[in-house]
Amino acid sequence: MSPYLENRENILGVDYGETNTGFAISVDGVPSPLKVVNSKNLSHLLQEMSTVIVRYKIKLIVFGLPLNLDNQDTPQSMKVRQVVNYIKKFIKTPIVYVSEFGSTSSTLSSGIMTNTSRKSRNKENDARSACFILQNYLDETYKPKI
Repeated sequence: MSPYLENRENILGVDYGETNTGFAISVDGVPSPLKVVNSKNLSHLLQEMSTVIVRYKIKLIVFGLPLNLDNQDTPQSMKVRQVVNYIKKFIKTPIVYVSEFGSTSSTLSSGIMTNTSRKSRNKENDARSACFILQNYLDETYKPKI
């Protein structure tokens, strides 16, 4: 079993975008959308991430990686890797990747099924996608071994 589950340490999920980045956190193994931050300026993104890490005592960061159907890198996943390499220079919290395949469509479907307005869905989609990414990580990492 992973030490992150055993200790119920808090985990940050990140759905990086060149304009907006969604954050979600897992507290006691339950992921929740947190917020969307402007990520046009990497220094601003780094500051926002640092604040969340300290405030919620984050022990692991999970970045969504937009891979293609064959689990191969895409131009966007290479951008995510570049941003993560930049972040690693300043933040010492461990960072892992998880495929974000399907996160956007699942987030959109979820918002429609709950009758969330289009304006609210657009504003919150990145944080909900980060939550989906975080849930995928938790599901894959902590699923029972049969």
